Amino acid sequence: MKKRIAASFLNRIKSWQLIGLGISGWVTLYSVAILSCDAGSFVVGNAQGGCFAVTMTLASLEARRLKQDSAAPVDPLQLIRGVTTQQLNQTIALFMQRQEFIIEPTKPGAAQMGFGVRAVNSGRTLVFETGRWHEPFIDLPHVQTTEENRKAVHADLAIIVSAGMPMEDVHAFADTHAVQLFIGEEFKKLAVAAQSQNQAT
Repeated sequence: MKKRIAASFLNRIKSWQLIGLGISGWVTLYSVAILSCDAGSFVVGNAQGGCFAVTMTLASLEARRLKQDSAAPVDPLQLIRGVTTQQLNQTIALFMQRQEFIIEPTKPGAAQMGFGVRAVNSGRTLVFETGRWHEPFIDLPHVQTTEENRKAVHADLAIIVSAGMPMEDVHAFADTHAVQLFIGEEFKKLAVAAQSQNQAT
């Protein structure tokens, strides 16, 4: 958390501001040392000012590096090349079976809607939408359509499995409807498990 806050703080500061702060700090400490007219304080003030200036210069370099890193486009699919929808479906089905769910065959109509896995436990039905997992973004029309499709296939909960990033209004909709998102680190773990299962077979 502290690292994230520091990174966002450095992203808002320009490198010349940090260098300027370092030089002005050096001059201030150096001036205090001269005014005290003490040889020892002169050396200490000069050393403190130098360290302050060096620290600010290094901070400016770090700020520039963070800005370059944030400007570089990130491919959400970079780490999961080669994973297929079928492998994801098999991995999800295996995981749900371990959770004592019964995996029901996916009907053609549900498959056309993008649902790859249907799991039932104690009368509660979950459907996993994996048909659009490779899309880079999850927008509001996507989750709205998934909610309508969930009702059409008579499921209690629809889970959107995706490597994409959700848009701002997606979470608000999902919080008030029977739709969940399986994204981010959870999805990466699923994709890695799918790759490992494929290599094992």
